[in-house]
Amino acid sequence: MATSRNRTGTLIAGALSAVLATAGGVLVSTTAHAAAGCRVSYAVSSQWQGGFGANVTVTNLGDAVNGWTLAWSFGAGQTITQLWNGTVTQSGAQVSVANASYNGSIPSGGSVAFGFNGSWTGTNPAPATFVLNGTACTGEVGGSSSPTAGPSASTSPSASTSPSPSTSPSTGPGCTATGTGGGSGPCPAGYETSSGLPNHTIYRPESLPVQKMPIFVWGEGGCSANGTASLPFLREIASHGFLVLASGAPNGSGSTTAAMMTQSMDWAVAENSRAGSKYYGRLDTSRIAVGGWSCGGLEAYEVSNDARVSTTLIFSSGLLDDNNDYQLRRLTRPIAYFIGGPSDIAYGNAMDDWGKLPSGLPAFMGNLNVGHGGTYTQTNGGEFGRVAVLYLKWRLKGDTTAGAAFVGSNCGLCHTQWTVQQRNLTL
Repeated sequence: MATSRNRTGTLIAGALSAVLATAGGVLVSTTAHAAAGCRVSYAVSSQWQGGFGANVTVTNLGDAVNGWTLAWSFGAGQTITQLWNGTVTQSGAQVSVANASYNGSIPSGGSVAFGFNGSWTGTNPAPATFVLNGTACTGEVGGSSSPTAGPSASTSPSASTSPSPSTSPSTGPGCTATGTGGGSGPCPAGYETSSGLPNHTIYRPESLPVQKMPIFVWGEGGCSANGTASLPFLREIASHGFLVLASGAPNGSGSTTAAMMTQSMDWAVAENSRAGSKYYGRLDTSRIAVGGWSCGGLEAYEVSNDARVSTTLIFSSGLLDDNNDYQLRRLTRPIAYFIGGPSDIAYGNAMDDWGKLPSGLPAFMGNLNVGHGGTYTQTNGGEFGRVAVLYLKWRLKGDTTAGAAFVGSNCGLCHTQWTVQQRNLTL
C-alpha cells in the first residue's frame, strides 16, 4: 500500500458552511387462489400537541407476495403528513399505503415495516381494521376480503390506543410542543449560549423533554466558528429530543479546534450533575455522538477515541494525510459517513478512509449526489438532516425502526437516491 495518498486538503479545510418500528411483513399473494393472511401491529412511537409519529409492521402469514397495498380508515380525522418506506394515498379518512420500489417482495412468514408522521385533533385512536391486498388482517390465514377498514377493533387485536408521551418516555421524547422554535420533530427547538461554555452554540428543545436527552457534538465546515452556519440542520436534530452543542458562537468568526468538542462534552457532563442547572439530571451522558462537516469532520475524528463517545458521524470529510491514519485504526465504536457523492471534493478521501477501517467495526457509508455543500441550510437540514436524525435515534436512543434505514440489503436508504455500503451492522 502506498505510504501517502493524494488527499484533497486545502479545499476541504477551507470549505465553509454556506451552503418504522420493527420489521413488518406483508401478506396476501398476488396470485389467484394463493393462501392469504396477515397480522398488523400499529404503534404510536411519539405524540405531541397536534402531531404524532407511528410505526406499522405487517406480517405475512400466507404465501409470498410481490407487491402490496395496506389500507385502513382513521377514526378521528387524523392525517398523514410524511411517510417513509412506502407511498401513501389518503382521501378523507381512507388511507392506502403501497410498497416502495425496494420492499415489495415479502416471503411467507416475512414482514415489512413503514413509519409516518401525522396530525390529529381531539383524540388519536388506533385504526381498528387493516386490509392487505384485499384481505382483512385478522392474524389468521384466510381472512375475509374487505374493501375498506371497518370500525370494529376486535378484528385487529394488535392495534392499540395511542399512548400519551408521559406514559411512554422510552418511545418518545415526552416534550411539550410549545414556543416558537423550529424543526420537524415533536420538540420545537431553538438555540442559546452559556457563560459556562463560551464560543459555543447550544441547540435544545424549548420545552425540555421528559426523556433524558442524548448529546450530539458538532464541528462546522471550514472549522468555522459560526455556530449557526448550519442552523436548520442542527435545530432539526434538537427538535427530536437531542441536546446539540456546536463549536462556535452564534454568527461567530474565526476558527474552531477539536479541543472545543471536548469542551462541549465536559460542559454537558458537568451541567447534568450540577444542582440548579436547567439540565440537571436531564441529559443522557452515556450517549454522546460527535460529528462534523468537512474540516469539522476532521475534528470529530480527533476526539472519536474519547471514552464518552458512542458513535462518530463524518459528513463530506476524510483524512488529509496518511500520517493521520492512526485515527482510523483506534476506532472501536460505530461510525457513519454521509458524503455528497463523486462530485464532493471529500469523496476520494472519505472512500480511502472507508477502506482502512478496522475489520470488525460497525460502519455505514452513504453517498447522496449533492456535492460538498450538503443540505445543511435547506429546510430542516434537507435530506442530510432527515438521515442524521434517523442515525442518532438508532445509535443514541436504541430506536431499531430508525436503524432499519441503515441495516440489511433492503434497508430504508438502500435502492433509493442514496448509494449505500455497510459493514458489521445489526439491529
